[in-house]
Amino acid sequence: MGGISITNIEYFLPEGCITNEDLAAKFGSNPDETFKKTGVRKRFHTHIDFIMSDMAFEAAEKIFAKTPELREKIDALILVGHGYDYKAPITSALLQNRLGLSKNCLAIDMPHGCSGYMNGLGVSKGLLYGGLAKTILLMTGDTPSYVIHPENEELLAIFGDSATASIISLKEGVENQFIYGTDGAGAESLMVKRSSSRKAATADWLNETGLLNGQMEMKSTEIFTFALRTVLPLTKDILEKNQVTLADIDFVVFHQANTFLLEVLRKRLKIEKEKFFNDIENTGNTVASSIPIALKTAEERGQLKRGMKVLLAGFGLGYTWGATVIEY
Repeated sequence: MGGISITNIEYFLPEGCITNEDLAAKFGSNPDETFKKTGVRKRFHTHIDFIMSDMAFEAAEKIFAKTPELREKIDALILVGHGYDYKAPITSALLQNRLGLSKNCLAIDMPHGCSGYMNGLGVSKGLLYGGLAKTILLMTGDTPSYVIHPENEELLAIFGDSATASIISLKEGVENQFIYGTDGAGAESLMVKRSSSRKAATADWLNETGLLNGQMEMKSTEIFTFALRTVLPLTKDILEKNQVTLADIDFVVFHQANTFLLEVLRKRLKIEKEKFFNDIENTGNTVASSIPIALKTAEERGQLKRGMKVLLAGFGLGYTWGATVIEY
């Protein structure tokens, strides 16, 4: 089938910075202990009047400011994440208009979380090789701060708001295959309750919590166990499917869930530190945006260079997971 190319990546972080010292002042915790547990020193929270699509717009405009000729070439827009403007119409359509893209543009909303970027890449490949698009704007965005109870220190310490934009196109002479999986039996391990039609929020519940967009609940031990159970064989299988070995891989980027989990995965897979990205110190877990932010950060630091063979894997709520190997 051939391969895809991620030609541009930009990301946007909102202004509201929450440090470990801020959490310590509120909860009486130790900032250094928070960092040891999570690998996070600061995370960013947006406000109620600057939502996911606003951040995604800013990320895309960063790309168009540098490469304005791309704006008129976009013929598909995929928006992955949570926190859409409305149940209807689709938010990707609103962004098509706001960004001034062609009307001959497919628009898709994909409500995925931690594995969302991988899903977006796979759908992009299908559209490109099916002849339905030539230049895709793949956007991610999440506002976990909207759905975390203000007294839940664990979740506040882990998650951050963000958005990203990537340009996806065909890459001739390169082959890349994907693997995906789903196990809906794990859905309640990470769920935003009272957030839509199933057991919708009541007036009493809203008065009690003040959480207009629902409340995130996470079973940390179950999520950790799922990741270990899934990512190790997923890595082996995606290497085999792409007919490469770990020695052939120049760089590895997994969903940036938390530092401790990533280090356990790295050690069990016997991946050298130099070619494994593990850094959410200045962003927190940004859900669907974590992989593109990691790619952009690694490139800026000189860790990731064009032409490198990169293993990507996302995993999380759903449970869902996906992986591929690309030439960056």
